[in-house]
Amino acid sequence: MYIAHDKRPLELKTLTDLFSTRIGASLLKSRALKALLPELKDAHHIGLTWKEIWEALKECGYAGSYRQFAAMIRKLASPDQKSRRFTKNLTPPFVEKEKPKPVAPIGATTSGHKEKPEWQIQREQEMARLDREAELNRQREAQLQPRKVFKPSVFVGRSED
Repeated sequence: MYIAHDKRPLELKTLTDLFSTRIGASLLKSRALKALLPELKDAHHIGLTWKEIWEALKECGYAGSYRQFAAMIRKLASPDQKSRRFTKNLTPPFVEKEKPKPVAPIGATTSGHKEKPEWQIQREQEMARLDREAELNRQREAQLQPRKVFKPSVFVGRSED
């Protein structure tokens, strides 16, 4: 709804005048609105809708869309409400605690070498097998490469005699 400049309520006139004086800050949309928050609230409390306030600011040079304006007003007007984040509070997965390994008796001899777990032994065996296969493939491909037939002679330059 368009409101003529001379028929605007005093609060809206104050808001648009202040915004016009800070026209350089209008590109920084959130900061411009933050600076004018008391005037914005006053204009809204007298019965103007946020859309009417946005339209008045748009006439004065506000660069943001109504969606941006409304989102920023919601953030600024009610800072006590945290923005909603739709996350699920999942329970942590049930994990059994490992039992401590028995400590070797004091008189027993222990070497610093620990046994490898089964998965690591299998992994190392698989890696060794893949390395052997890769080497065999390299040898087969080397045999399939064509032999060079032409061998150029060494370049001999001009003699200075």
